[in-house]
Amino acid sequence: MNYYSRNDQILKLAENMAVLHLGAVGFTDLKTEERVKNFPSTLHARISRIADVTGVDYSSTVIEELKKIGIRNLIFGNAERLEELELNRTFDLIVVGDLIEHLANPGLMLQGLGRFCHKDTQIIITTPNAFGLAGMIRYLTGHFREGEEHVMCFNIYNIRNLLNRYRFQVISEATCHQDKAASLGLLFRMGKGIFRLFPRLGGTLFLVVRPYY
Repeated sequence: MNYYSRNDQILKLAENMAVLHLGAVGFTDLKTEERVKNFPSTLHARISRIADVTGVDYSSTVIEELKKIGIRNLIFGNAERLEELELNRTFDLIVVGDLIEHLANPGLMLQGLGRFCHKDTQIIITTPNAFGLAGMIRYLTGHFREGEEHVMCFNIYNIRNLLNRYRFQVISEATCHQDKAASLGLLFRMGKGIFRLFPRLGGTLFLVVRPYY
């Protein structure tokens, strides 16, 4: 198992690919105007510079505001109702970044992904690691804060079970750190060394999967 920079690894896999990006707007805990202001720093904006990407998000108000400033590669849609998307093509890479923990019925999303896959499509799924060391320490010290829209959590074992139930094969398993972690300076550098030695303790799971054919 490896330990990555989440965004750097996604960008590495996305370069020159046809990409479907679910939950593309990001910053779900912020107000509309802040989400629009922060959009140039999002993963979707970075993927847009290196790949042919279509983003899907259920934040219709934010999408409309982004269209006003020229962002054209985002469409409204619900990840649990992908069959409703007016999008009739397949993709080389599907990015499901820090989204699955927001869904009441993640199996519906996994069921819906099939129509966008060809035989070589890879799917990246990232989600907070329920067994991550930093989260455990925050919980034990009373400082843990759950995301406002998070409704479930995953560890490497139950996410394997979920993926297997919906006939997805795991190609690789890793953990990763988010960009904001680097702002912790020395503490981050120390933690990075530990997680490279013991990647199972990393804060975010990073799986690459593909459907069985």
